[in-house]
Amino acid sequence: MTQVVTTRRNDIDWLRIFATYLLFVFSVAKVFDSMPFYHIKNSELSNSLSYVTFFIYQWHLPLFFLLAGWSRKASLQVRPGMESFKERILRLVIPFITGCILICPLIKYVELLGGQSMGFYGYEHTGETIGKTFASFLPEFFTRLDTFSWAHLWFLVYLFVFTLVSWPFFTWLLKRKVMPLKMGGTFVYLPIVPLSLIQLTMSERWPDSKTLLYDWTNVLYFFLYFVLGFVISRYSAYERAIHNEYRRAGMLGIGLFTLLVLSASELAMPSIRMIAAAGGWCLVVWLLGFSRAHLEHATQGISYLRESSLPVYLLHPIPVVLLGFFLIGPVHAGITVKFFALLTLSVASTMAVYHVLIRRIPVLRWVFGMKPEQRPGESWRDQATNRG
Repeated sequence: MTQVVTTRRNDIDWLRIFATYLLFVFSVAKVFDSMPFYHIKNSELSNSLSYVTFFIYQWHLPLFFLLAGWSRKASLQVRPGMESFKERILRLVIPFITGCILICPLIKYVELLGGQSMGFYGYEHTGETIGKTFASFLPEFFTRLDTFSWAHLWFLVYLFVFTLVSWPFFTWLLKRKVMPLKMGGTFVYLPIVPLSLIQLTMSERWPDSKTLLYDWTNVLYFFLYFVLGFVISRYSAYERAIHNEYRRAGMLGIGLFTLLVLSASELAMPSIRMIAAAGGWCLVVWLLGFSRAHLEHATQGISYLRESSLPVYLLHPIPVVLLGFFLIGPVHAGITVKFFALLTLSVASTMAVYHVLIRRIPVLRWVFGMKPEQRPGESWRDQATNRG
């Protein structure tokens, strides 16, 4: 089978980098917002930050899944059959196992030190701290379902499942000849209908849990974004329609979220979820169009940041949770000071570990899902094939 040499899309790379590093802002804000669900919480909480985290959540995770779906087109074109499956194992399963061993136990232990637990049986705030050392707790983490937690690694699990489920459909689409199409702006907004209906009809019965088997609202919602990413990448007419419509979509998205802020207290929860779903899609459209219009150029550092995305995703909660645990208690300062202190320390420590250790040690590159270092003298064709 002849392999296809793909051209990297710098605008898509920049979106992926942006989404990854925005995790620092989102995760640190969760420490201080008034929503109950996070690994640690400051004693003083902010309602304003709750609006920020709610706003980011509506388009940030959907953007991740859409970009993952987008990447599947190039991956399936470049890597046939089992080669593509092996690549998914290396990029998703191995990092998931690494995170479960090195990262999740620490996060869970700090949760329990703070008297709360987030896991497969939901969220629980007991107010009682765990009376065990980390060493004695560790065996329980791997042997008890009420203690085990895959924390933020749920994304890798969902993405691997989506990859397997969509494989026949995506392969079929790739084999079909793309006919010349013309799409107007109406097609850009069509996904709002199924996205809103999923939130309207399913979110009350299956609330957000990130447990896969009992999280059918998120499974269908994020899977739709995953499929949409592939479809947009496959059909250039759809992408052109998005680029022609992105400014209007961005204004509509901001308008919908402004409506939520002004009238949330008067709206029923199903209405809030539907409006948020519509606004989230509009902002994803705006990001796709804006990046294509302004971020197509390659700049110094894009390769470094692109390569760092998966390790940073795996590592980012560790400093937020560990440093945050010691910052929110004994340090007497306002939310603003703590927020920026924790944000700065989290970014700096994560990047230090990545730069000094992970990217330089071959075995760490492998377990964190990175590709081997580029070989000297590797041709541009080999680079495009191996790194597409």
